Amino acid sequence: MKQLFDSWDGTATHGIKVIEKNKEHIASLQIFDSFEDVSPFSKPENELLIKVIQKQKLVMYTLRNSKEELLQKAKKVNQKSRIIESYINMKKTPVFVDRGM
Repeated sequence: MKQLFDSWDGTATHGIKVIEKNKEHIASLQIFDSFEDVSPFSKPENELLIKVIQKQKLVMYTLRNSKEELLQKAKKVNQKSRIIESYINMKKTPVFVDRGM
């Protein structure tokens, strides 16, 4: 798990791949959650797990920020398209009713 997180290049797309690859490892570690009284890991293993968890939090933080940036860009694109559409609709030649003036 640590090797996968250490190979992360800081991008959102690679972060998704790293998390997908680590899902199997995380699932195998969840078995140990049932041991409430005694930790099945040694002190170095616990420290390594803490480092892995910190790295995963960093990846998740990056993914959330990337998602927010994409949402903001999508809003801007939608707003620009609405402005363009309203401009095009205004360019249509208006039809006037001749009331004998």
